[in-house]
Amino acid sequence: MDERDIAGTGRPGLGRKIKAGVKEQVDGLAYGGKPLFFTMILTLIVTVVACIGVFLASLQGAEKVMVPDVVGKSLTAALLEMQQKELYPKIQLRYSDNEGDALTILEQDPAPGAIVKAYRRVTLTVSRGQEGSGLENLVGKKIDDVLPQLKKTYGADPLVTVANPVYKKSSSPAGTILAQNPMAGLPITDRTTLHLIVSRGTEVETAEVPDLSGKKVSEALRAMASAKVIFDFTSHEAFSSEKAGTVTSQEGAGESVGIWSHVKADFAFAPAKEGDETLSGILNASISEYPYPVPMTIKSSSPEGKTSTLVSFQHDGGMVSVPYSVAKGSTLTLYALDKEVWSSVVN
Repeated sequence: MDERDIAGTGRPGLGRKIKAGVKEQVDGLAYGGKPLFFTMILTLIVTVVACIGVFLASLQGAEKVMVPDVVGKSLTAALLEMQQKELYPKIQLRYSDNEGDALTILEQDPAPGAIVKAYRRVTLTVSRGQEGSGLENLVGKKIDDVLPQLKKTYGADPLVTVANPVYKKSSSPAGTILAQNPMAGLPITDRTTLHLIVSRGTEVETAEVPDLSGKKVSEALRAMASAKVIFDFTSHEAFSSEKAGTVTSQEGAGESVGIWSHVKADFAFAPAKEGDETLSGILNASISEYPYPVPMTIKSSSPEGKTSTLVSFQHDGGMVSVPYSVAKGSTLTLYALDKEVWSSVVN
């Protein structure tokens, strides 16, 4: 077919014109596209350079700090030093052959003086005491001998602290340990409070019963906190001749009784009315019995979340009864040996 009629139009020369027009367009695109191509290459180079800068900055990271020397220090002191240096400890426990180093740092990694980046983890190997060195059986030993030995065994920063001993009449010589809590054999890996019952010999210790007659709840709680007797409180609806909110009768006021004897006391309370913001009554909690009086605390948490201590006292468990006067909706919580054993909302 004639090139001049390549379009099949039957018009001579039209095919040649179309071919020339296409070539012109291609040539124009080739020359005009060069600036666009170079712009794309330049953009790509700038992006790569920016990414490299960000990467290098990330490699530099946090500022560098010196690892403190905490070997031989108590765990508490070591953690404080790690915190000051903005380093994070990773704790590993290990038994030790030495007495008195429980909860002290045996090793550390990285070594003291190493320069590392802040926020790095530092591995601390902490002593958990001697293997098999659970709390020994102290029953039958003299308390004057036990106290120095406990300090030697568990360190100057005591791992085991001894609460004020409870003394009771016994045929054993005075100062002899009769019972202990926790029992012997308990592995000591954390701070522990040791409670001891100690013989007073054949002598009977007595205490005077406080006179609570006419006392309000707050006054009764103060007397209860310091008395060496255990009050068993009850209550009744106040008669017209009685002053509501006070103790109207009790046993043995002013008498001498054996310490930690149970003494009854009775409160008179006005009946609760709708709209009362404060409610008064007797907390009655049934808990485990203890072989001797132990420290107990009652805390009150208001509906707004404010918590306060109502009273701290000694009690041998079983039925615990304590007067209260708190905001309606408050939560009363009873703790024995620092552990929650009972809780209730006052409504």
